[in-house]
Amino acid sequence: MCLGESKDKVGIGLASSSTTFVPESLEVKFGRKGIKFSDGGTVELTVRNGSSVKLQIPNAHITSYKPKVYWKDDGFEEVLYTLPNSRGGIALVINEILEPNPKLPVPNTTTPSDQWTLTDVDSDSIDALQVELSCSQGSLDISYVVSLYPLSMATAVIVKNNGRKPVKLTTAILNHLMSKTRKGTGIQGLRSCTYCTHPPLSSSFEILSPGEAMKTEEPGMFSFGWEPEKKPDIWSTQDVPITVLKHKLSRLYSVPPQEKAKDFYNSIPSKYETIDQGRELFFRIIRMGFEDIYVSSPGSFSEKYGKDYFICTGPASMLNWSNFFLKKWVASISYPPIDTEYLESEFSGHGVTFTEVNESCVVRMALENGSIANLMLPSGLITSYKAQMWHGGTMELLHTTVSEGQNGSPVIEGGVSLACNCENDDGFLWSPSSWALHQVKGDPQGSIQVELICTSSDGKIEAKYMVTLQEDLLTSEIKIFNLGMASFRMTGSVLSHLTVSTPEASYAVGLQGSDFFSNPPFLADFSIIPPAFGKTKNQPSKKSFGEIFSSWATKNQSPEKIVEKELEGEETDNYKHLTDEMSKIYKSAPRNFTLIDRGRRNSVVVGRDGFKEVYLLSPGSRHESYGRYSYICVGQAALLQPIIIESQSEWRGKQSLHNPNM
Repeated sequence: MCLGESKDKVGIGLASSSTTFVPESLEVKFGRKGIKFSDGGTVELTVRNGSSVKLQIPNAHITSYKPKVYWKDDGFEEVLYTLPNSRGGIALVINEILEPNPKLPVPNTTTPSDQWTLTDVDSDSIDALQVELSCSQGSLDISYVVSLYPLSMATAVIVKNNGRKPVKLTTAILNHLMSKTRKGTGIQGLRSCTYCTHPPLSSSFEILSPGEAMKTEEPGMFSFGWEPEKKPDIWSTQDVPITVLKHKLSRLYSVPPQEKAKDFYNSIPSKYETIDQGRELFFRIIRMGFEDIYVSSPGSFSEKYGKDYFICTGPASMLNWSNFFLKKWVASISYPPIDTEYLESEFSGHGVTFTEVNESCVVRMALENGSIANLMLPSGLITSYKAQMWHGGTMELLHTTVSEGQNGSPVIEGGVSLACNCENDDGFLWSPSSWALHQVKGDPQGSIQVELICTSSDGKIEAKYMVTLQEDLLTSEIKIFNLGMASFRMTGSVLSHLTVSTPEASYAVGLQGSDFFSNPPFLADFSIIPPAFGKTKNQPSKKSFGEIFSSWATKNQSPEKIVEKELEGEETDNYKHLTDEMSKIYKSAPRNFTLIDRGRRNSVVVGRDGFKEVYLLSPGSRHESYGRYSYICVGQAALLQPIIIESQSEWRGKQSLHNPNM
């Protein structure tokens, strides 16, 4: 027998509605042999051997399951424990985690309540029956399918997110199973699994509330071998093949978070059995998609509900809600292909268009004055910025190259990209790399803004990346929200590869008096670095930071003098010629400076906000003009000194590329 089998990761428990159901109209539309409708919106399924299921349509609550058994006169035995007020049974529960507020330490949770409606039925003679319910909650469309077979029943829940934002959920399918006696009730199949004490998800179908489920009770006079349940967050390993559910407990079987962080770990089984020794019954419960298994027994608390005993168990995803996201298909490269038709229909009218390229999507922003910018999803790479020039035409300001990779796929480098790392002292490390489209603002007459979003796997860091195109300006702004309880460090840069005729004709104006630090090139996913960079006699070799620092302690020279001679200095030229190879970080640069290309007779004003450093790289002039290495790389950066982002706070940084040539 299969109880609570799910196609997807979610179930949903919804409150009843006052809508009146007319069984005659349902019979006309959905009538089948073995499917019977009654007053109050209840549908009963009965297959050929007599096994039956009762389902309340308004709230998707399964109140009865009677499979055929061989030892009873009438041949059927009730499996579910359901109270007269419709508590118990099989309850499908979903709790939505609301959008985190950086000012709140813990996100709020809500339980949606809507009206389920019957949308379809199906049958294979009367050997298999199926009904499908559906409802909508916010941006979610939910379909719930209940199937009955001669020897089993199954439930399947399919959730589709039609919104622009990810949805975070905790879910469970809670099966309240009847048992004849306390001492004859147990579960098997969970040996060697890790578990911790944990309350159930709250729902309108609960018999024991989360608070009641967590209460302790005295074991009684003859409870030999009884041990109290451990405190929450203390993990244990089940070392017996069968767990007797005589006493009160509330457990979640799962993989501890510290184990999940490893490359390899033992997962919990996909199936287990419940035992009712008094009635000589056992039921196999199979989970699919869910990460956890919930098990609870009421102990002596069951006596206030009647003489029969019951347990509550089922598949769940409730230990770490941040690992469970329902995103649009455009969320990241690890998700199904980007739906460009959906993006066109959802975000049209703002001056943006969407074009599918291999497994990526190009977002094209176009203003009426002729300025254009192209942004790629899910990488967040800006591949093109064409700005209006003094001569009336447009000119490409970014340098982007496309080459063939080892497997034949295209490799894109250059442009404007965001490269940053977030880390703390506990070994946590995360980099936003796969972006989801969050929203589009503006219009082609004034400005257009495309906002992307990316969240860490533990839900403690959220990054937003806003690309804004104006008539004479392109800005890249990053916001990082620390939703956790500990601070972390952010290092990285917004890197821009600006195209030039040749570095020999290029100058940086306005850096005089700025302190600099000569360093190896900053290697990011989309960086363009000449293969022989750093091998000229006048430039530092392409060493790592560790190699540079280890070379300080040479004989007969103090580290301080080497640092002053080779690594640090002050910019003395206000009209810095970029003809030679260079890779420097300026620590006290002005907020705005200008890059001039005499060969193409244009300039770009580079601005920053939030970042304290400026990264500047020139590949040198020994390469072909107007070729692969005809660019200057500039970045607003936090490389030498990380930015500390405190708990429950946010940081923002911005780079602007201003076109003064209109």
